[in-house]
Amino acid sequence: MSKPASAKNKASLPEVGIFWIDDSDSNGTMFADSVALKDAEHAGDFADYGSSHYAMWIKAVRVNPNWKGLEYEEVPRGRVVCRNDSKKPEFIVYMAKRLSKYRNKVIRRFNLPAGNVRWDFSDEHYQM
Repeated sequence: MSKPASAKNKASLPEVGIFWIDDSDSNGTMFADSVALKDAEHAGDFADYGSSHYAMWIKAVRVNPNWKGLEYEEVPRGRVVCRNDSKKPEFIVYMAKRLSKYRNKVIRRFNLPAGNVRWDFSDEHYQM
């Protein structure tokens, strides 16, 4: 299930997925694509979204035409995954450190339980 960043998730189920946040504009324009945690791909101890930034880039550019002519890694991006734990699942958000001021935007968009989120700014894959 895919939805624009501004859409409301009526069920408020946590989601996993990918996102871009354009920090060059004052609003921090976000494009995200996700699935509810219950519909995620499960591998080992993790639940993840089944697609990649590369695969979703064409859709992201259609929604954000000002990104036309850019490569998918030229707009700061991130990914939300979940470490499966029956007592307290932990959502891990991988993203560039420069996006840290948008943490609340990510929490709201993916319906994350704020107390169960770990922010990982160290993964080189998401650095600019």
